[in-house]
Amino acid sequence: MSTLNRLRRLGVCMLLLVWVAPVAAEIEEIVVTARKTEESLSESPVAVSVLDGEFFSDGGINTINELVRFVPGLDLTPINTTRATGPKVRGISTFSFSDGFESSVATVVDGVVMGREAQGFFDLYGIESVEILKGPQGTLFGKNASAGVINVRTLAPEFEHGGGVDLTYGSFDEVLARGTVTGGLIEDTLAYRLSGSINQHDGKIDNVLPGEDDINDKDTWSLRGKLLFTPNDNFQATLITDYVEEDNRCCLPTYRVIGPPTPAVLFALNSPVLQLADALAALGIEGGEDNRDVAVADSRILQESEAYGTSLQMDFGTSWGEVTSITAWRRWEIDEFNEADGLSNSDVNNRNGTRSDSTQFSQELRLSGQINNNIDFVSGIFYFNQELDAFGRVDVEFALPFPPFFNVSTAVDRRVENESAAVFGEFTFNVSEDFSLIVGARYTWEDVEADYSRVASPIGPGFFASNFGPDLAGSQQVDDTDVSGRVIARYFWNDNFMTYLTWSQGYKGPGIDVAESANAGFLAEPGGLPVLDPEVPTLYELGAKFRLLDNTLSLNTAVFYQTVEDLQAIATDQFGIGRNLSIDEILSTGVEADLIWVPAGIEGLTVTAGLGYLDTNIEDFSDRPDLEDKRFRDVPRWTYSLSGDYRWAIGSGGYHAFVRGEVVGQSRKNTNLDDDPTADVDGYTLVNLRLGISSPEERYRLTLMVDNLTDEDYPHFVFGSSYAALDNTTRAQFLGDPVTYALQLAVKF
Repeated sequence: MSTLNRLRRLGVCMLLLVWVAPVAAEIEEIVVTARKTEESLSESPVAVSVLDGEFFSDGGINTINELVRFVPGLDLTPINTTRATGPKVRGISTFSFSDGFESSVATVVDGVVMGREAQGFFDLYGIESVEILKGPQGTLFGKNASAGVINVRTLAPEFEHGGGVDLTYGSFDEVLARGTVTGGLIEDTLAYRLSGSINQHDGKIDNVLPGEDDINDKDTWSLRGKLLFTPNDNFQATLITDYVEEDNRCCLPTYRVIGPPTPAVLFALNSPVLQLADALAALGIEGGEDNRDVAVADSRILQESEAYGTSLQMDFGTSWGEVTSITAWRRWEIDEFNEADGLSNSDVNNRNGTRSDSTQFSQELRLSGQINNNIDFVSGIFYFNQELDAFGRVDVEFALPFPPFFNVSTAVDRRVENESAAVFGEFTFNVSEDFSLIVGARYTWEDVEADYSRVASPIGPGFFASNFGPDLAGSQQVDDTDVSGRVIARYFWNDNFMTYLTWSQGYKGPGIDVAESANAGFLAEPGGLPVLDPEVPTLYELGAKFRLLDNTLSLNTAVFYQTVEDLQAIATDQFGIGRNLSIDEILSTGVEADLIWVPAGIEGLTVTAGLGYLDTNIEDFSDRPDLEDKRFRDVPRWTYSLSGDYRWAIGSGGYHAFVRGEVVGQSRKNTNLDDDPTADVDGYTLVNLRLGISSPEERYRLTLMVDNLTDEDYPHFVFGSSYAALDNTTRAQFLGDPVTYALQLAVKF
């Protein structure tokens, strides 16, 4: 079935569901913090998608990777390192392996901005809600929110004792245990919440080497503690401490397209080196779109990480308004390497790896309140400091007796320190009961310093040559200031219909290239390391939020036009050299819609849907003018989801049964900047199913979960591998999961 036909069927289903809707119970109001103050979703003049804790538990969602299927405009590029996970909002992201660049999408957990976005991409548990803010959000969320924000809010402590636990066992020997407990320690004064998670499963990519474990497994555990202190009505403080540890054999792709024999292999001085087709045939692996086989020794793949930190949020009332202070300290350590050529029986490129640790401190102080009963405001100051030390190594064992020689181990030591400060404010002028004008601005100062040392050395006897140019050492410093902001006009046509019009300009500071591939020949200024200019997005957006059918149908839509100047990205230049470059201008236009429907005529049914259309193109690219007017990589035009959750009573004892179906998918995309046909990813539709039964008041719940019910083979991302450097044809792929089954028992107390 074509993607167009899938979209047509989805649209028909949505129209029929609305057409048959009778008078129904009202949809519960959703509270968001998209403007750093609590307001209802239907009144917030921001394009934001919200998934609450119930959606996570009912859908069995545990990671950001699963979340993206249900949010129009949000996507994630899974690659072979968690240091650069590449979250995208409306097709925009900073996709780079360099620790000197920040993400374009800010990840915020309980009010704390994560300096490296992967710190916030661990298991989601004990969730109050996750808000996806789309478009530049720098006015209130800072310099690394130039494309959007993933705002995670975890459950707060409660004074009434309670909690819950769920246990899951499923395919690939998945064992998932999550729990939370809360209660008061001192009546109405001190309360706690303790939440934890253990998540383990075997590898989902088959390892054909005898005696070796399957690849892309998971072994992680996490713990979070919260204390809430409320000595009086004007003050409360929340102390949060968390710890996460991972030990995985992750993340490897499989071979999709096998290139022709390479003459250079015949002259290889090291052993063993095989033609790719011969190496795969010797292992019984067939390349292709459904290939789920690799052959890698356990000793050649590793991903270990620790993330931990603490934060203190204090809220207290004053005559000027409410003051909020958030002080946070975090540390993240990761050690990862993998067999870059994906084969242990052919030594072409056996190791790409990095050890990295970063420490960050942040302080936010803001004041929110009201002036003369018709001006609402949020203003504050923000300080951030992050120090990162990393050691990376790339080994290319392939050795030739003639140029380019190869036979080289490249080792890079690097240090990056990022310090920034900002003053921000946003004022809502309530001109009348129906019309508001919102004006916000942010002044940002940023200083980035980097030290870098790269040394290439031979692996075996004979000549060698660096893959990335000569040995390089440098110390680079760059600072910048910026004024960004937004203007929003909001109008309430009636109690159930609101529209808004937005102009917004964001900012993400300059980046210093400290990747192994940093090339001194491309220096923007003295110091020894390349510098990329700041990233500046500009957004024009028209949004509408509806409450229809006696408040039983909620529909939120947005139409947008967004440009990004100097998008920081990885690309090949006109000489075919892969490096970090600035794309002079990207244009992203599209339409998004979120729907919730609760019909009374079918008591117990809830329908949610999302639909997005996105057109993202390269408008100006001085380093690659041949790519101008072409689509940006890895961005499908259409994304869609439809979920139906139906619950009914069993007898009169308070027991209920439920069924939940999910249909999610996307249209065709190409994951190569040059639009290479071998990097085409066909459109696909996934079907998930949940069946279960619950006791009175849902004290106990048993759920059967099936993901990818039709066992669809689909890749997330297609790219060139180590062998592609030899034959310019070979392609590898990161595959989505096959059909999986799981049984979950949840208990509340």
